[in-house]
Order: sequence, then C-alpha cells, then structure tokens
Amino acid sequence: MAGKTLPLEPVINIIVNLAARSAVRKAFDLALLVGATTVISQEERVKIYSGISEMLEDGFTTDDRLYKAAALIFGQAKKPQRVAIGCIGTVTDIPEGGGEPVTRSETPVETFAACREANGEWYVGIYCAPITKAEHLAVAEYMEAIKPNNLYAYTTSDADVLTDAEGNIFASMKAKNYRRSIGQYSSKHDDAICAIIGWAMGAMTGTAGSAYTIAYKTEVGVETENSAGVFASSVVEKIKSNNGNVYINRGSYYDIFEEGTMADGTWFDEMIFLDKYQNDMQLSLMDLLYQNNKIAQTEAGMTQLIDAVKEACQTMNRVG
Repeated sequence: MAGKTLPLEPVINIIVNLAARSAVRKAFDLALLVGATTVISQEERVKIYSGISEMLEDGFTTDDRLYKAAALIFGQAKKPQRVAIGCIGTVTDIPEGGGEPVTRSETPVETFAACREANGEWYVGIYCAPITKAEHLAVAEYMEAIKPNNLYAYTTSDADVLTDAEGNIFASMKAKNYRRSIGQYSSKHDDAICAIIGWAMGAMTGTAGSAYTIAYKTEVGVETENSAGVFASSVVEKIKSNNGNVYINRGSYYDIFEEGTMADGTWFDEMIFLDKYQNDMQLSLMDLLYQNNKIAQTEAGMTQLIDAVKEACQTMNRVG
C-alpha cells in the first residue's frame, strides 16, 4: 500500500446536501396563567407544565388559584399538551428627589410584559389574581399594541354587566373596540374563562379539518349561570349586546358557552387563525430569504415568493 495516497474525488465525487433548516412554526396552543405564587421565582418568571400532577410535584397545592385555573385548562374535552404558569413579581420604586425605596407588587401590565420577555411562546394570557376594571382595560390596551400578537382572556363577576350599567367592563371594552380581549361573566368560578381557552388551545392541532369555533362548547368544571336558579334571557342578551360571553344551559340538556366574541365583536376563532396565518406566512417568506443566496428581482424570484406564501395558504386551507 502506498505510503502517501491521492484523494478519490477526481474519480468519485459525492456531494451530500442537507435539507435547509426552517423556523419552527408557532402552534398558538399555549395559554399563560399568571398569579401570586412562591413556587416560581421572579428570576425564572415562567414555567411550562404538561399537567397538574407536575404542578403538585413542584410545590403547588390543590387550594392554589393557579392550580385550579390550570385544572380547567387541562380538564376540557380537547386538552392542550402544556400550560405556562407565570408569577407576579415585585418592583422597587425610587421616589423622585430621594427618599426610601418603595417595594410594591407589579401591575398586571408589568407582569405580562415581564412574562413575554421570559417566554414569548404563549399566546393567550389570563390574570389569575384580584384585578380592577382599570387594570383590565390597561392590559387590553397593552395587548392591542404589542408584537408579536397575543390575546387577553378574563373573567368578571361584576353585576354591572347584568344590567348593562354605564361603565361596566364589557361595555367599556366594546367602546374602545378592543379586538384582542375576550371576557366571560361568571358568578361560579373566578377563572371560568380558563375552561374555554383550554378547549381552544387543545383544538389547535393544525391537522386537516381542525378549524373550530368556541361558540356552544361545554366548559368542563364550570357551572352554568342558571344551574341553580333563573338567569333571564334578557340578561344574557345584555351581556351579548356588549360582546361579553356567558356559560348557560339551554333546553335542559345543553350547557354551552355563548358566543365566543372578542370585545369588538370579532369571533375568537377569526383572531387566532388569522394570527397563525400571518405568522406562518412571515416565517415561510423569511425561510426563503434565509435559505437562498439571493431572491432575484425577476419574474422567477417573484414566483419563489408567491410559492412560499401559497404554501402557507394551502396549509390553512387544509385546516379549514
């Protein structure tokens, strides 16, 4: 055998091409529940759990509000694979002109902003702690302005929404045309909205024919408003006239969530699927630019761009 050999490439040259890497598409199937807890530190801020048993193992108890909210998320007919839990932190303010620093709890907006910085994968945020009407409106304003897109879901037991009193939370949200907030009236559960959001997150499979609406679905773990007494149709209509939502029984047999609208009247399913559609188109085009040396400003180059968008369109068409 020769002591010094020559390469084989002039005779046999094999080229191995690996498939180009594409960005992972956001599934829009992860809800974030934020609340007061010592299980998750402010430094960690957000933690992902695949079930309530993991939460118990981590130190949550069955009496914790976040645990009960997560139980609704995971307890629906369509179950998501994960839930994100975030903690409400503290902020130290230094008074102008000097003075002793003052430590306080974060506002809901500050908490959601910190959770977004810690983990940007979640899509629907739910505040599982005492919150005022003004704070609801502040979070709704925040959700309208941020990018990438998120939604805000909340539960209210404010009796003002039943009479359509001036300034009630549903009417206030509607008046501001907030498209990224969805509210539910419930006198039965502090975080009833978690049930329908859990169902929606579980339904976001991306498989053929998996499109859905949250209208007329059952909220497992939540009592209907008329389960133990009269809840007048006129009250239901007042809630719905302000684009609020409510869980009621109809015809004795059907426990249903009505109607599935955002504060401005847009359907929830329109929002989530349009957000996913936008995200998929952006990533398809970005993948194309990232994986190629150049996209020519010619008819052939434009065809490449169109084909990338077409792929996202076809995927959404299969979903329904």
